[in-house]
Amino acid sequence: MRADRLLRIVFRLQGRGLVSASTLAQELEVSTRTIRRDMEALSAAGIPVYSTRGGAGGWALVDDYRTSLTGLSTTEALAMIVGQPRGILADLGLDDPGDGLILKLLAAVAPAAREHAEHARQRIHVELGGYWGPVPGDPPPVLPRLLQAIWDDRVIKIRYGTAVGTVQVAPYGLVRKGAHWYLVGQRDDKLRTYRVSRMRDLTVTDVPFTRPAEFDLVTFWRQSQDAYAKLLPSYPVRLRLRDHARIRAGWAFARTRSLSPPDADGWVEAEFDTEDWEGAVGLVRSLGGDVVVVEPERLRRQVIADAHRLIELN
Repeated sequence: MRADRLLRIVFRLQGRGLVSASTLAQELEVSTRTIRRDMEALSAAGIPVYSTRGGAGGWALVDDYRTSLTGLSTTEALAMIVGQPRGILADLGLDDPGDGLILKLLAAVAPAAREHAEHARQRIHVELGGYWGPVPGDPPPVLPRLLQAIWDDRVIKIRYGTAVGTVQVAPYGLVRKGAHWYLVGQRDDKLRTYRVSRMRDLTVTDVPFTRPAEFDLVTFWRQSQDAYAKLLPSYPVRLRLRDHARIRAGWAFARTRSLSPPDADGWVEAEFDTEDWEGAVGLVRSLGGDVVVVEPERLRRQVIADAHRLIELN
């Protein structure tokens, strides 16, 4: 734990300059005496910390050390921001810092690197999970040029899908969801989403555009995904599961799912949204023999018919 505290001290000194011992002690929940010992440890390790006395005094890092420590390149800033998928720690039962970690890193780095990192954060977003379907092969060849256009705020011309003509788009950002890349851009005063693999004949123009100050890539993507999900068909089913069916339920595809805690006999109540009839039948068939269809009644009758057919054939 002490190593973690020492690193947090260095980050605070990098981001704020001069910080009092009492402030550090309060934020790190230790005594000022512990802070003094930590500063001695940092100094012994070669970290150039120094103290100033008086009411406005405190601890600080030598300025030259701060600059050399935080000189991130554009690529390093991209790796720091884009390579931080959300939700992993929460899945493990740990506190997930979310965007707070990014904000702390941005506060800690030098101004030039901070500008690169924030620039990247507004233009590239990686989302955990993905859509079902075939996994694409090589990444779309237009990606590097598309990224450059997004980075430089330049209008692009694309031929999309099976369209004959080209359209002009102001590219705001790239989103990676699963194995697919998507472009969020403005066309005809309306924000749209394009799958990058369907783009053809990309041309980066010399025409600049101004991004709206209020636009946030992550916020727009989440809102658009919520709106898209509401347009999808819905086919909810209720089941009772036990043993291997409970395990397989975690692998089965469904738009949403919920499972209750097991009862005294090991059965769980489960609800799935399979989107359509074919998906519901496929779900039940994939769960094996330890499943009871509660509703809809049509699905229960289909399961019984499948069982009779199987008996007749065998």
